[in-house]
Amino acid sequence: MAQRRPLGLFLIGLFKLGKALLFTGLGVGMLKLVNKDVDEVFLAVISKLHIDAEHQFIQNILTQLSLIDNHTLHELSVVSFVFALLLFIESFGLLWEKVWAEFLTVAETALFIPFELYEIIRHATSTKFIIVAINTAIVIYLIWAIVRKAANQKALLINQVPPAS
Repeated sequence: MAQRRPLGLFLIGLFKLGKALLFTGLGVGMLKLVNKDVDEVFLAVISKLHIDAEHQFIQNILTQLSLIDNHTLHELSVVSFVFALLLFIESFGLLWEKVWAEFLTVAETALFIPFELYEIIRHATSTKFIIVAINTAIVIYLIWAIVRKAANQKALLINQVPPAS
């Protein structure tokens, strides 16, 4: 009888794959903004969406965007591509049920939780709570899966040991 693929690993793998595609898209998008006036591009998008460009929130974004230069866009795109590569590696490893991918995903995901908690302390939003909850659930599930596999391996080894004569 064929062993069933763990649904949790499959879903986490798909989630990581989606994030990898998102970060790849962000990297490409940032490279497309090189040699362009970023705040003008943002204003064009705001205009097409019929959003009031004079709103204080939009003005704050425009102020921040005006500080972005080509060097910053290149740096941000490299970071985005490197993170996307890590996420692709994690996702394919999880989809192929590789134990190393479970360890890598636990380490990478757990690494960001303290920063996410800091962001919640600075300014709590429901989105930030959801992100922390998802990442915490991923870490807990993967640790449980790793421990369960180790226990199953140990049981198999114990059952294979020949009795002492």
